[in-house]
Amino acid sequence: MAKILIVDDEESVRRVLCIQIRRMGHEAEEAENGLIAWQKLLQADYETVITDLKMPEMDGLELLQKIRNQKPQIPVIMITAHGTIDTAVEAMKRGAFDYVTKPFNQEEFLKTVERAILSAQAISKEFQRSRSFLRQEEKIIGSTPEIEKVYETIEKVAQSDSNVLITGEEGVGKDVVARLLHDKSDRRTSPLVRAYLSACPPSEQIEKLFGGSDKEGWFQLAEKGTLYLDEIGALSADAQAKLVEVLGQSVPCRIVSSTDFNLLEKVEKGLFRKDLFYTLNVIPIHVPPLRERTQDIEPLVDHFIRVFSKKFQKNVKGIADEALLVLIQAPWPGNIRELENVIEFAVNISDGPIITKNHLPPQLFGSPYSPKSQWNESQVDVLKQKVDSLEKEAIVNALKSSQGDVLRASQKLGVPPSLLEDKVRILKISTVR
Repeated sequence: MAKILIVDDEESVRRVLCIQIRRMGHEAEEAENGLIAWQKLLQADYETVITDLKMPEMDGLELLQKIRNQKPQIPVIMITAHGTIDTAVEAMKRGAFDYVTKPFNQEEFLKTVERAILSAQAISKEFQRSRSFLRQEEKIIGSTPEIEKVYETIEKVAQSDSNVLITGEEGVGKDVVARLLHDKSDRRTSPLVRAYLSACPPSEQIEKLFGGSDKEGWFQLAEKGTLYLDEIGALSADAQAKLVEVLGQSVPCRIVSSTDFNLLEKVEKGLFRKDLFYTLNVIPIHVPPLRERTQDIEPLVDHFIRVFSKKFQKNVKGIADEALLVLIQAPWPGNIRELENVIEFAVNISDGPIITKNHLPPQLFGSPYSPKSQWNESQVDVLKQKVDSLEKEAIVNALKSSQGDVLRASQKLGVPPSLLEDKVRILKISTVR
């Protein structure tokens, strides 16, 4: 069940919409203008806001702006009369989720609300939380060379119009990179529109991207701003073809894409268009997994402790060395997002100022998370030999198929070229052409 706020200065409109929302099984609250609505938003959490455009005290556009600035995870649906559709379209360019017109088509209204609720659930954890939690003084948290290189690239290319492809495993913070690219550019006063492709059915992708007869698509909504194509690997073949066609022309926004997949592997298998890959991959940015930058775990833990201590009104100040060691030794398949969840759990159940091993979730101590300290020396040696052998075989195969080109081989393996060069040296691999 979702909690929805209805904002309209006409009591009859509020009542009708509240009845429909409650029949859907959701909770509905009312506000007679934007000012009252904003006060409610500061006091409680809502999954969606449905607001009229023209109201006394604070109109719908001003309310939208406040929500976009301070509570961007909440989708806003605008209510408009036929004579003010242009204003509603302008509101969508400013970040509104969608609009509905008076008199209401009940079926269309209910579908729009359901889409907004689903969007809120999908985006909230995936994008907006990372935006808030992983940035500190407008910089990605971390001090390892790999993260410093990511940040330096962002600084250098933020003002460019060139397409960017962000790669990395799930949960590493690709959304944070996309947000920083936008925020550090002259486009920051224009929309950052996120096209969440993996949550969009293939049959709807073209219409969502490019619009239809009566709706603007993501491209139009991102005008003069940034269009973030999240999980570009989920794009259907038809949508790929259309995107190639559109990108061959002048587009109204900058294109930033991201993927968890190895797109070159998809290209070789015929699952992703080669011309589209090279069009999107003008500026590649690879975000390394957490297990390759364990030095960053401690500052990330400190950051999350501050965030959740404030959120849950706890007096947690730090973490014990033995607990930190467990975190450093964990493999983190879910990367920073998984670490964030672990610290949220620990802060929730903590009963003092310091997080100890007893406050960490049980899965960190069971397979496949068993800390290395629990293994004996011979087990570690055998495992290392097996890992080195598999790693060496994968690298040799990638180099052979790339005719010794380290850059291309690194793209196939989904790792930074610098890391591949280090592995070639450590494992004594010849770059055979």
